Amino acid sequence: MPRLDELADPQFEDFLTSLYLAMLRTGRPTREALVDSGLHPDDVDRGAAFLVGRQLITPIGPGVWDILPPETAMPRLAATLEARARSTRNTAPELGALWRQARVEPEEPTFVGVEMLRSVDQVVLASHSLSATAQERLRYFLDDSPATLQQLGEDPSAIVWPSVPRRSMSLVVDVALFQHDGVLTRLEELASSGVAVRVGDGLPFSGLVVDDKTALVDLSRHDPRADGSFVVRRRAAVMAIGALFDVAYELSTPMAPTLARMAGETDEAPLEPRDRRILSLLATGATDQQIARSVSVSTRTVERRVASLMRTLGASTRFQAGVQATRRGWI
Repeated sequence: MPRLDELADPQFEDFLTSLYLAMLRTGRPTREALVDSGLHPDDVDRGAAFLVGRQLITPIGPGVWDILPPETAMPRLAATLEARARSTRNTAPELGALWRQARVEPEEPTFVGVEMLRSVDQVVLASHSLSATAQERLRYFLDDSPATLQQLGEDPSAIVWPSVPRRSMSLVVDVALFQHDGVLTRLEELASSGVAVRVGDGLPFSGLVVDDKTALVDLSRHDPRADGSFVVRRRAAVMAIGALFDVAYELSTPMAPTLARMAGETDEAPLEPRDRRILSLLATGATDQQIARSVSVSTRTVERRVASLMRTLGASTRFQAGVQATRRGWI
Protein backbone atom coordinates (compact mmCIF):
# COMPACT_ATOMS: atom_id res chain seq x y z
CA MET A 1 0.00 0.00 0.00
CA PRO A 2 1.23 3.62 -0.52
CA ARG A 3 3.04 5.28 2.36
CA LEU A 4 0.96 7.69 4.42
CA ASP A 5 3.32 10.59 3.89
CA GLU A 6 2.46 10.33 0.19
CA LEU A 7 -1.28 10.69 0.81
CA ALA A 8 -3.52 13.73 1.24
CA ASP A 9 -5.03 14.59 4.63
CA PRO A 10 -8.51 13.16 3.95
CA GLN A 11 -6.88 9.83 3.11
CA PHE A 12 -4.88 9.93 6.32
CA GLU A 13 -8.11 10.49 8.30
CA ASP A 14 -9.57 7.45 6.57
CA PHE A 15 -6.49 5.46 7.58
CA LEU A 16 -6.83 6.58 11.21
CA THR A 17 -10.43 5.39 11.20
CA SER A 18 -9.52 1.98 9.78
CA LEU A 19 -6.58 1.65 12.21
CA TYR A 20 -8.79 2.50 15.18
CA LEU A 21 -11.40 -0.08 14.08
CA ALA A 22 -8.68 -2.71 13.67
CA MET A 23 -7.45 -1.95 17.19
CA LEU A 24 -10.99 -2.14 18.58
CA ARG A 25 -11.47 -5.61 17.10
CA THR A 26 -8.33 -6.97 18.77
CA GLY A 27 -9.17 -5.54 22.20
CA ARG A 28 -5.53 -4.97 23.18
CA PRO A 29 -3.68 -4.22 19.91
CA THR A 30 0.03 -4.71 19.35
CA ARG A 31 2.35 -3.21 16.77
CA GLU A 32 3.44 -6.70 15.71
CA ALA A 33 -0.12 -7.86 14.99
CA LEU A 34 -0.96 -4.72 13.02
CA VAL A 35 2.19 -5.04 10.92
CA ASP A 36 1.41 -8.73 10.30
CA SER A 37 -2.00 -7.60 8.95
CA GLY A 38 -0.20 -5.75 6.13
CA LEU A 39 0.41 -2.25 7.55
CA HIS A 40 3.79 -0.54 7.29
CA PRO A 41 5.52 -0.25 10.70
CA ASP A 42 6.09 3.51 10.31
CA ASP A 43 2.42 4.03 9.42
CA VAL A 44 1.33 2.11 12.52
CA ASP A 45 3.60 4.20 14.74
CA ARG A 46 2.44 7.47 13.21
CA GLY A 47 -1.26 6.56 13.34
CA ALA A 48 -1.04 5.29 16.89
CA ALA A 49 0.61 8.55 17.98
CA PHE A 50 -2.37 10.48 16.58
CA LEU A 51 -4.88 8.20 18.30
CA VAL A 52 -3.03 8.60 21.60
CA GLY A 53 -3.12 12.39 21.14
CA ARG A 54 -6.88 12.21 20.59
CA GLN A 55 -7.23 10.16 23.80
CA LEU A 56 -8.78 7.19 22.04
CA ILE A 57 -5.99 4.74 23.02
CA THR A 58 -3.24 4.74 25.63
CA PRO A 59 0.20 3.01 25.51
CA ILE A 60 0.76 0.31 28.14
CA GLY A 61 4.15 -0.87 26.90
CA PRO A 62 6.46 -0.84 23.85
CA GLY A 63 4.25 -1.44 20.83
CA VAL A 64 1.21 -2.31 22.96
CA TRP A 65 -1.88 -0.15 23.49
CA ASP A 66 -5.08 -0.26 25.49
CA ILE A 67 -8.40 0.98 24.03
CA LEU A 68 -10.13 3.60 26.14
CA PRO A 69 -13.92 3.02 26.46
CA PRO A 70 -15.47 4.51 23.28
CA GLU A 71 -18.60 5.59 25.23
CA THR A 72 -16.49 8.21 27.03
CA ALA A 73 -13.58 8.71 24.63
CA MET A 74 -15.67 9.57 21.55
CA PRO A 75 -17.90 12.25 23.22
CA ARG A 76 -14.77 13.79 24.76
CA LEU A 77 -13.11 13.95 21.34
CA ALA A 78 -16.28 15.43 19.80
CA ALA A 79 -16.42 18.13 22.50
CA THR A 80 -12.79 19.02 21.83
CA LEU A 81 -13.36 19.29 18.08
CA GLU A 82 -16.51 21.40 18.60
CA ALA A 83 -14.59 23.78 20.87
CA ARG A 84 -11.89 24.13 18.22
CA ALA A 85 -14.53 24.79 15.56
CA ARG A 86 -16.12 27.53 17.69
CA SER A 87 -12.74 29.08 18.31
CA THR A 88 -11.97 29.00 14.58
CA ARG A 89 -15.28 30.67 13.70
CA ASN A 90 -14.84 33.34 16.39
CA THR A 91 -11.32 34.24 15.30
CA ALA A 92 -12.14 34.33 11.56
CA PRO A 93 -13.20 38.03 11.52
CA GLU A 94 -10.06 39.11 13.38
CA LEU A 95 -7.84 37.04 11.11
CA GLY A 96 -9.65 38.46 8.10
CA ALA A 97 -9.03 41.96 9.39
CA LEU A 98 -5.33 41.19 9.83
CA TRP A 99 -5.17 39.77 6.31
CA ARG A 100 -6.84 42.83 4.78
CA GLN A 101 -4.72 45.16 6.89
CA ALA A 102 -1.55 43.45 5.65
CA ARG A 103 -2.54 44.41 2.11
CA VAL A 104 -2.79 48.10 2.96
CA GLU A 105 0.03 50.34 1.79
CA PRO A 106 2.49 50.94 4.69
CA GLU A 107 2.18 54.73 4.54
CA GLU A 108 -1.60 54.66 5.01
CA PRO A 109 -2.72 55.58 8.56
CA THR A 110 -4.39 53.00 10.80
CA PHE A 111 -6.74 53.52 13.74
CA VAL A 112 -7.26 51.33 16.79
CA GLY A 113 -10.55 49.46 16.51
CA VAL A 114 -11.18 50.61 12.92
CA GLU A 115 -10.50 48.59 9.77
CA MET A 116 -10.69 50.43 6.45
CA LEU A 117 -12.22 48.65 3.44
CA ARG A 118 -11.12 49.72 -0.04
CA SER A 119 -13.12 47.71 -2.56
CA VAL A 120 -16.61 46.34 -3.06
CA ASP A 121 -15.25 42.80 -2.75
CA GLN A 122 -13.69 43.66 0.62
CA VAL A 123 -17.01 45.11 1.82
CA VAL A 124 -18.93 41.98 0.75
CA LEU A 125 -16.33 39.63 2.28
CA ALA A 126 -16.31 41.55 5.57
CA SER A 127 -20.12 41.61 5.64
CA HIS A 128 -20.35 37.84 5.24
CA SER A 129 -17.65 37.08 7.81
CA LEU A 130 -19.09 39.46 10.40
CA SER A 131 -22.72 38.38 10.00
CA ALA A 132 -21.71 34.73 10.38
CA THR A 133 -20.44 35.51 13.91
CA ALA A 134 -23.71 37.03 15.17
CA GLN A 135 -24.94 35.36 18.35
CA GLU A 136 -27.80 37.59 19.58
CA ARG A 137 -28.92 40.19 17.05
CA LEU A 138 -28.11 41.28 13.51
CA ARG A 139 -29.27 44.56 11.94
CA TYR A 140 -28.76 45.50 8.28
CA PHE A 141 -28.99 48.79 6.36
CA LEU A 142 -29.40 48.13 2.63
CA ASP A 143 -29.23 51.09 0.24
CA ASP A 144 -28.79 51.08 -3.52
CA SER A 145 -25.06 50.38 -3.38
CA PRO A 146 -22.87 48.10 -5.54
CA ALA A 147 -21.96 46.02 -2.48
CA THR A 148 -25.62 45.54 -1.53
CA LEU A 149 -26.59 44.53 -5.07
CA GLN A 150 -23.71 42.05 -5.18
CA GLN A 151 -24.85 40.43 -1.93
CA LEU A 152 -28.54 40.29 -2.86
CA GLY A 153 -27.69 38.83 -6.25
CA GLU A 154 -25.65 35.97 -4.83
CA ASP A 155 -26.86 32.42 -4.59
CA PRO A 156 -28.45 32.24 -1.11
CA SER A 157 -27.03 28.74 -0.60
CA ALA A 158 -23.51 30.16 -0.97
CA ILE A 159 -24.00 32.62 1.89
CA VAL A 160 -22.97 31.64 5.42
CA TRP A 161 -26.04 32.53 7.44
CA PRO A 162 -25.62 33.71 11.03
CA SER A 163 -26.47 31.43 13.92
CA VAL A 164 -29.06 33.84 15.33
CA PRO A 165 -32.74 32.99 14.66
CA ARG A 166 -34.32 34.78 11.71
CA ARG A 167 -36.60 36.65 14.14
CA SER A 168 -33.46 38.24 15.62
CA MET A 169 -32.50 39.63 12.20
CA SER A 170 -33.87 42.95 10.94
CA LEU A 171 -33.35 44.89 7.72
CA VAL A 172 -34.09 48.44 6.66
CA VAL A 173 -33.96 48.63 2.86
CA ASP A 174 -34.12 51.66 0.60
CA VAL A 175 -37.04 51.73 -1.83
CA ALA A 176 -34.53 52.54 -4.60
CA LEU A 177 -33.49 48.87 -4.53
CA PHE A 178 -36.84 47.85 -6.04
CA GLN A 179 -35.76 49.07 -9.49
CA HIS A 180 -33.33 46.14 -9.81
CA ASP A 181 -34.58 42.82 -11.15
CA GLY A 182 -34.97 40.06 -8.57
CA VAL A 183 -34.28 42.24 -5.52
CA LEU A 184 -37.90 42.64 -4.48
CA THR A 185 -38.52 38.89 -4.68
CA ARG A 186 -35.38 38.21 -2.64
CA LEU A 187 -36.50 40.64 0.08
CA GLU A 188 -39.98 39.13 0.21
CA GLU A 189 -38.43 35.69 0.64
CA LEU A 190 -36.49 37.01 3.63
CA ALA A 191 -39.66 38.53 5.08
CA SER A 192 -41.46 35.19 4.67
CA SER A 193 -38.63 33.36 6.47
CA GLY A 194 -39.16 35.44 9.61
CA VAL A 195 -36.73 38.31 9.04
CA ALA A 196 -38.17 41.72 9.96
CA VAL A 197 -37.88 43.73 6.72
CA ARG A 198 -38.83 47.39 6.55
CA VAL A 199 -38.66 49.82 3.63
CA GLY A 200 -37.52 53.43 3.88
CA ASP A 201 -36.47 56.19 1.53
CA GLY A 202 -33.15 57.99 1.41
CA LEU A 203 -30.89 55.77 3.53
CA PRO A 204 -27.47 57.46 3.68
CA PHE A 205 -25.43 54.25 3.42
CA SER A 206 -25.48 50.46 3.70
CA GLY A 207 -24.09 48.55 6.63
CA LEU A 208 -24.74 46.18 9.48
CA VAL A 209 -24.51 46.01 13.27
CA VAL A 210 -23.56 42.71 14.92
CA ASP A 211 -24.52 42.09 18.57
CA ASP A 212 -23.82 45.74 19.50
CA LYS A 213 -20.13 44.83 19.25
CA THR A 214 -19.16 45.44 15.63
CA ALA A 215 -20.51 47.62 12.83
CA LEU A 216 -19.77 47.89 9.12
CA VAL A 217 -20.40 51.01 7.04
CA ASP A 218 -20.55 50.53 3.26
CA LEU A 219 -20.00 53.72 1.27
CA SER A 220 -19.80 52.12 -2.18
CA ARG A 221 -22.90 54.04 -3.36
CA HIS A 222 -20.91 57.26 -2.89
CA ASP A 223 -17.65 55.91 -4.32
CA PRO A 224 -17.61 52.96 -6.78
CA ARG A 225 -14.31 51.82 -5.23
CA ALA A 226 -16.01 51.67 -1.79
CA ASP A 227 -13.18 53.90 -0.55
CA GLY A 228 -13.89 55.13 2.99
CA SER A 229 -15.96 52.08 3.96
CA PHE A 230 -14.94 50.60 7.29
CA VAL A 231 -15.48 48.09 10.08
CA VAL A 232 -15.49 49.51 13.60
CA ARG A 233 -15.25 47.72 16.95
CA ARG A 234 -15.12 50.78 19.21
CA ARG A 235 -18.17 50.68 21.49
CA ALA A 236 -19.24 54.33 21.19
CA ALA A 237 -19.17 54.24 17.39
CA VAL A 238 -21.01 50.91 17.24
CA MET A 239 -23.72 52.17 19.60
CA ALA A 240 -24.15 55.35 17.54
CA ILE A 241 -24.55 53.41 14.29
CA GLY A 242 -26.98 51.04 16.02
CA ALA A 243 -29.04 54.00 17.28
CA LEU A 244 -29.19 55.38 13.72
CA PHE A 245 -30.48 52.02 12.54
CA ASP A 246 -33.19 51.98 15.22
CA VAL A 247 -34.42 55.43 14.16
CA ALA A 248 -34.52 54.41 10.50
CA TYR A 249 -36.30 51.18 11.42
CA GLU A 250 -39.05 52.97 13.37
CA LEU A 251 -39.63 55.44 10.51
CA SER A 252 -39.84 52.73 7.84
CA THR A 253 -42.78 50.69 6.53
CA PRO A 254 -42.99 46.94 7.24
CA MET A 255 -42.74 44.73 4.17
CA ALA A 256 -45.42 42.04 3.95
CA PRO A 257 -44.30 38.43 3.33
CA THR A 258 -44.90 36.77 -0.01
CA LEU A 259 -48.30 35.60 -1.18
CA ALA A 260 -47.47 32.02 -0.24
CA ARG A 261 -47.77 32.97 3.42
CA MET A 262 -50.89 35.04 2.77
CA ALA A 263 -52.71 32.12 1.19
CA GLY A 264 -53.55 30.71 4.61
CA GLU A 265 -55.10 33.93 5.91
CA THR A 266 -58.85 34.00 6.37
CA ASP A 267 -59.65 37.72 6.64
CA GLU A 268 -62.55 39.07 4.63
CA ALA A 269 -60.60 41.51 2.48
CA PRO A 270 -62.43 41.79 -0.88
CA LEU A 271 -59.16 41.58 -2.79
CA GLU A 272 -57.63 39.36 -5.41
CA PRO A 273 -54.09 38.15 -4.69
CA ARG A 274 -52.69 40.59 -7.28
CA ASP A 275 -54.40 43.58 -5.62
CA ARG A 276 -53.16 42.42 -2.23
CA ARG A 277 -49.62 42.40 -3.56
CA ILE A 278 -50.06 45.82 -5.16
CA LEU A 279 -51.27 47.26 -1.84
CA SER A 280 -48.38 45.65 0.02
CA LEU A 281 -45.87 47.25 -2.34
CA LEU A 282 -47.77 50.51 -2.29
CA ALA A 283 -47.37 50.67 1.48
CA THR A 284 -43.60 50.40 1.15
CA GLY A 285 -43.43 53.40 -1.17
CA ALA A 286 -42.72 51.50 -4.39
CA THR A 287 -43.41 53.38 -7.64
CA ASP A 288 -45.91 52.21 -10.25
CA GLN A 289 -43.03 51.09 -12.46
CA GLN A 290 -41.50 49.03 -9.65
CA ILE A 291 -44.86 47.49 -8.77
CA ALA A 292 -45.54 46.66 -12.43
CA ARG A 293 -42.22 44.86 -12.74
CA SER A 294 -42.89 42.84 -9.58
CA VAL A 295 -46.47 41.89 -10.46
CA SER A 296 -45.66 41.30 -14.16
CA VAL A 297 -48.29 43.68 -15.54
CA SER A 298 -48.12 46.98 -17.39
CA THR A 299 -47.61 50.28 -15.62
CA ARG A 300 -50.98 51.41 -16.95
CA THR A 301 -52.68 48.42 -15.31
CA VAL A 302 -51.04 49.28 -11.99
CA GLU A 303 -52.19 52.88 -12.27
CA ARG A 304 -55.79 51.75 -12.83
CA ARG A 305 -55.71 49.26 -9.97
CA VAL A 306 -54.14 51.77 -7.56
CA ALA A 307 -56.83 54.34 -8.42
CA SER A 308 -59.56 51.73 -7.87
CA LEU A 309 -58.06 50.60 -4.56
CA MET A 310 -57.79 54.17 -3.35
CA ARG A 311 -61.48 54.67 -4.07
CA THR A 312 -62.37 51.43 -2.28
CA LEU A 313 -60.38 52.48 0.78
CA GLY A 314 -61.56 56.08 0.72
CA ALA A 315 -57.95 57.28 0.54
CA SER A 316 -56.88 60.53 -1.09
CA THR A 317 -53.19 59.59 -1.34
CA ARG A 318 -51.21 56.44 -2.06
CA PHE A 319 -49.71 56.55 1.42
CA GLN A 320 -53.17 56.73 3.02
CA ALA A 321 -54.25 53.73 0.95
CA GLY A 322 -51.37 51.70 2.34
CA VAL A 323 -52.15 52.81 5.90
CA GLN A 324 -55.86 52.02 5.55
CA ALA A 325 -55.14 48.59 4.08
CA THR A 326 -52.76 47.83 6.95
CA ARG A 327 -55.30 48.91 9.56
CA ARG A 328 -57.98 46.70 8.02
CA GLY A 329 -55.62 43.73 8.02
CA TRP A 330 -55.65 43.41 4.25
CA ILE A 331 -51.86 43.33 4.02
